[in-house]
Amino acid sequence: KSLYSHYRWMPELTIPMAHHIAKDMDLHEDEKVLDFGCAKGFTVKALRLLGYKAYGVDVSEYAISQIEENTRRWCGVIKPQEPLVCAEGGYDWILCKDILEHIPYDKIDEQLKVLCNGGKRVMAMIPLGDGKKYIIDSYELDKSHFIREDVHWWQDRFEKAGFDVDMLTNCMGPYKKNWQFEPEGNCLIIASRSE
Repeated sequence: KSLYSHYRWMPELTIPMAHHIAKDMDLHEDEKVLDFGCAKGFTVKALRLLGYKAYGVDVSEYAISQIEENTRRWCGVIKPQEPLVCAEGGYDWILCKDILEHIPYDKIDEQLKVLCNGGKRVMAMIPLGDGKKYIIDSYELDKSHFIREDVHWWQDRFEKAGFDVDMLTNCMGPYKKNWQFEPEGNCLIIASRSE
């Protein structure tokens, strides 16, 4: 059974979230943003409705096939660790919302290098753990989660991949309202490709 089967378009949640993403990125309308791990493309759709050049990729052919036609043309299937290609010359931003923990430990460094080569800046939202389990127990329910590390581990991975970490915080603001009971359970990273 697909993990995407209960995903549905909820504009009352997704459009405000996309607004906050664009605001926190200081995204300009002429900049291109890639939703890496876009699933059914809801964030891409919301960012497009707000006037931004949003694109999406996902490893799930099923998820991409479920994207409505008007949004699907901006999205595509990607293989794990496949280089990111943008017909318009590269991405200004890459959004990684709740996706990096799904990548196996032995592939995360390679994937972060691919992200660094494919975009100038990245915004990542990641659930945190202690190396063995997640701080928020509910995250253990998703069997496709692999990485259960702390914020320092993630910072090291980003820097090793060629990013300068501009911001690293556990304050998730509007992004994880349901998980605020555990303030150390998630992190938000904004990083720029080192020049």
